[in-house]
Amino acid sequence: MDLDRIKQQTGNTNISHFDSIDSTNSYLLAHGECGDVCISDRQTAGRGRRGNNWVSPDTGNLYFSLCWCFGKVTENWSLLGLVVAIAIAETLQEVGLENHAIKWPNDIFWQQKKLGGVLIETLNQSARVVIGIGLNLKMSKEDRQLIDQEIVSLDEAMPGKIIVRDDLIVCLINKLKQHLNSFNSLNPEAFMEKWKCWDMLYGEHVSLTHQGQELAGKVSGIDSQGRLGIIESMSAKQIYFSSAEIRLKNIGQAV
Repeated sequence: MDLDRIKQQTGNTNISHFDSIDSTNSYLLAHGECGDVCISDRQTAGRGRRGNNWVSPDTGNLYFSLCWCFGKVTENWSLLGLVVAIAIAETLQEVGLENHAIKWPNDIFWQQKKLGGVLIETLNQSARVVIGIGLNLKMSKEDRQLIDQEIVSLDEAMPGKIIVRDDLIVCLINKLKQHLNSFNSLNPEAFMEKWKCWDMLYGEHVSLTHQGQELAGKVSGIDSQGRLGIIESMSAKQIYFSSAEIRLKNIGQAV
């Protein structure tokens, strides 16, 4: 990894790179200042959403975290994870990936298989956040057996194209900074329309668990708070859910 080139092309002077670390997010939560980046070739205790383990082998994947400070917690706060997901999707588009999408709220998918994910963490409900991103660039058969869902790696999605990880990192940092710098002035209504361009779930039939109850319906998009809209099958009533409230399953099956 050419850190000097990455620093020069991104304007980020404090980028830490490790051969192995417990978690890039944990490192920045403990040591990060505004704008700091942490990258590791391997994580021994990588984390995903809902406390899930993120399998992080040393196969050339991207394990990346950025510490970012906002002036204050704004009314757009609930959209942050979705904004980060779009920044990742646009980064992958710029390096040549096609036909990828975002599974609400912030997982990156290609042909119905998971390519990457996001974990955003804060300390003491402050406006300082650590944005963790994992992207599968190359995965061995052995590592795939440790993962309990269908995944895909970038080398599979872009056969014949050489992916230069340093170039991907430069593009990702610059794209994140672009979106994060304008986050406080984000227009939620315009963002809702932009989200539709990347929304893997829009118009799909899904089933979900909410407060111990099983529900089913059709996804109608998101609202201005980033909540997922579901037109419930039984009542035809539109209901909105935050990512903390529900667990999605059986996506794409008629109900």
